[in-house]
Order: sequence, then structure tokens, then C-alpha cells
Amino acid sequence: MKTVRNLLGLAIAASFLFAGCGSQPAAPAAKIVSISGQVEARAMADQSFITASADQQLMAGGAVRTGKDSAASLLTVADSAKVDVAADSYFEVRAGNDKIGFQGDGKAVFDVNKQQKSIVVETQHGNTAVLGTRFGQMISSSSFELYVAEGKVEFTSKTGEKRQVGAGQQLVWSTAEALPAVAETNVVESETFFGSGDKGFEFNRR
Repeated sequence: MKTVRNLLGLAIAASFLFAGCGSQPAAPAAKIVSISGQVEARAMADQSFITASADQQLMAGGAVRTGKDSAASLLTVADSAKVDVAADSYFEVRAGNDKIGFQGDGKAVFDVNKQQKSIVVETQHGNTAVLGTRFGQMISSSSFELYVAEGKVEFTSKTGEKRQVGAGQQLVWSTAEALPAVAETNVVESETFFGSGDKGFEFNRR
């Protein structure tokens, strides 16, 4: 599966390269690969949101936002990370090979190939650094939830506190309170967050 995603990432990068021949446009940072329901996107930071379409390219500062019962999937160019943005959520592409992007309010699931160096998902409450993993986050103005299926991530709060979260673990934080310890994730919690069809969480049934 990861080999297929790598090849898809290379194909997307090649399409960006040939599309830019003869001009000097800003380099695309990601591409929308699928949408469902009401999804809006902006290609660049200074543009307005419009109805999104599959194969739409996003530059740094580009973003997607989803409506009720809607979803979108993105693939980043630099690291072929897949980002599944759930309903009523916001995700923004960021510049730099060390960033996947910024997750605003809502839910997203990240599938990241193994990297030589850590790459980061930024949020309003802190940053999540990964080397290669599958994990998901749910974010609001007053809460932060992180669930890890594979690999390990490190969350760093805005005040500099750190938590390492491994496969089968979670970090659930009411941000008005102190950053809590990491906890184990049970199968009910996994299925509530990721859905019962996600085979990546079979370890939780042990």
C-alpha cells in the first residue's frame, strides 16, 4: 500500500513539474486526491475558498475545509503523506519539507511514510512530530486528542511540554488543564475515532 502511495506521490510531483515548464509559478505543496460531500478549497493563502475538485493543486497556504457529512483526502508532494480530513474540519498546507501542514478545528487522520527526519503537523495547541506513522487528531479551541495506530509521535505543547505517544496509545487533553500522561487506547475508543473497518487497529483487540 505504501509503495503504491509512493508511486502516486512521484507521479503527482512529476505532473507539477511538467505543468510548470516555461513559467515560474509557486511550487505546489499538495494535491486533493478525493472529495466527498461539501468541500471547499483555496489554492493559495491570498485566494478565496471555492468548491473543491479532485486533482486540485494546493500551494503553501492553500487549505481545505469540509462541511457536514463531507470529507477530503490530500497527498503532500515533499513526503507523500496522506491526509484524510473529516467532516466539519480545516487543514492548511504549509511551506517547507519539515511540515505536513496546519490542522485547525476538526478531525484528520495522517498516514506518513517512514522519513529520514521528523516532519511536523502544527496545531493551535502545539506540534506533533513524526518519522513514519499512522495517527489521528481531533482538535477544538479547548481540547486536543491524539491517537496513534502505528509508529510513534512526539507532541510538544506551546509551553514546551512533550509527550511521546506510541502505537495503541492516546493523548486526550482539555487544554485549560495540565498536559496529562499518555494512556492506552482500547478497541471501543479506536473504533469510535477511526471506524471499525480500519485494520490498522487490530492490535487493540489483543
